[in-house]
Amino acid sequence: MTGIQIAFIHQLQTQAVWFAAPMLLFSLLGQPEFFLLIIAYIYWCSNPRLGLRLGLLMGISGGLNEALKVAFHLPRPYWVSSEVRALAPHPSFGLPSGHAQGAVTFWGLLAATARRRWFSLLAATLIVFIGISRVFLGAHFPTDIITGVMLGLAILIGFLTLEGPVGRRIAAFPISRRLLLAFAGSIVLVLASSVAFAAIGGWQVPAAWAEGAIQQSGQPIDPLDPTRSATVAGFFFGFAAGAAVAWPRGMGICTAGGWSGHLLRYAFGITVAGTIWLLFGLLVPPESVMLAHILQYTRAAATAAWISYGAPVVFARMHPVGRA
Repeated sequence: MTGIQIAFIHQLQTQAVWFAAPMLLFSLLGQPEFFLLIIAYIYWCSNPRLGLRLGLLMGISGGLNEALKVAFHLPRPYWVSSEVRALAPHPSFGLPSGHAQGAVTFWGLLAATARRRWFSLLAATLIVFIGISRVFLGAHFPTDIITGVMLGLAILIGFLTLEGPVGRRIAAFPISRRLLLAFAGSIVLVLASSVAFAAIGGWQVPAAWAEGAIQQSGQPIDPLDPTRSATVAGFFFGFAAGAAVAWPRGMGICTAGGWSGHLLRYAFGITVAGTIWLLFGLLVPPESVMLAHILQYTRAAATAAWISYGAPVVFARMHPVGRA
């Protein structure tokens, strides 16, 4: 099966060289960083409730994806075959595809909310081409994409089914309990990855995989690095906790200023978010592995809390606030 998939990827890369540029663009549309930029804009400038839903869903999906990658601990194509060009190298395991899973959850929730046929077709097209791009770029086997799509659908359906009753119940909680629930949710994501690491025991990355990755991409791999799961969990906590404090205080979007006002606020908000992320990155990581992971968790949480709470506070003081 692996041999057939490698042959398919090799054929795709050699017969459609001109396809590399558009495939890189589609791959970008499935990047977590791209999703975060869109979520921030929606939350600040368009529809806070939808932005909140997207942020929570992507946090849950990302955390589960990191745990499942470790649980399956399977290679990317260019790690195991010199016939595959590494056009989009990545240090984590391949199955399930985070791009495919994220595309289904993100674009799927937008389509389910918009309820417009044209947007549903657009979302489906993006999901398909994002998946194809990851295969073309040598980042994933087709089976990684299929698995990611299936998991994304399961997570999306589960979210749409449960968000109503669960959301109404949480809305009745006091802020302190909401904050505790946000933290507990992030710990569940950390525990999911911890269970996956425990399940594989002392398994080590085969030397052939590491050597193959270096040979094809020039970049080392570190698929057993738990920092990624700490980042996702920290983002979930920061975003959920910030929203838990902001929403009871009536903070929504600012409708004053039109598009120019929205863009200025967005540019300011994203600049501050990036600054927070970079400043935390300048801190010297502690020698303790546990403390290093806590630092990364805090880094992601602080950045996300600015998005869901800090920025809306600043915007609310700048202009009257309106709900979407």
